[in-house]
Amino acid sequence: MKFFFKYTKFFPYIFHIIYFNFHYLPFKHAIKLPILLYRPKLLRTKGIVILDSDRIKFGMIRLGEFRVSLYPSSGITWENWGGKVIFKGTCNIGNASAISVGTSGVLSFGNNFSSTAAFRIACYHSIEFNENVLFAWENIVVDTDFHKTKMIDTYLENKGFAPVRIGANNWFGLRCLTLKGTETPDFTIVAANSILNKKYNTPIYSVLAGSPASLKFTGIYLDRNDDILDYTQV
Repeated sequence: MKFFFKYTKFFPYIFHIIYFNFHYLPFKHAIKLPILLYRPKLLRTKGIVILDSDRIKFGMIRLGEFRVSLYPSSGITWENWGGKVIFKGTCNIGNASAISVGTSGVLSFGNNFSSTAAFRIACYHSIEFNENVLFAWENIVVDTDFHKTKMIDTYLENKGFAPVRIGANNWFGLRCLTLKGTETPDFTIVAANSILNKKYNTPIYSVLAGSPASLKFTGIYLDRNDDILDYTQV
């Protein structure tokens, strides 16, 4: 009974769910309906989706699920112009979120990926999240500027894009902006309202903060298995 009520919210979108699974996945995987969509807006459904996991099960990937009451229950917007999206295990992306993948984009989610609400991804080159990555509200991750610039004197131009690599066991606070070329070590905490734009050669178990972000603390991490606050403490 508990299992039934957990997934009833997805029932009104069963036709979208069936279409999405059988459109993107081989029959032996699609029949299990591993990908659930909540209030989906399917703008483009080109490209491919790969489930790179030894265990494919019902509802292991939930996109747009209503999780945070402070944001509208507007589900998930999906736009794939021809790129590749890889899920390496469970994934839960909350309400008011959007995923946009370009024709050459490769977007990879490690096992146990989670974002709570208002999560935006624009992947037109390469974005990779390792396992156990957690994003708070209103995070944006992009691997492109969508434009390129030129030097006046030399006419040299930048590519305007670069890969993004997020280490395992990372936690991003609310309203962080992760730009092209960002690479973070494992067990990194990114403080709220930070901007990341480079490869961070910082120790594991560190905190990055600021605009642009820099190393603030070491010797600290988020234990997702022991993360319940006691608001009665004084």
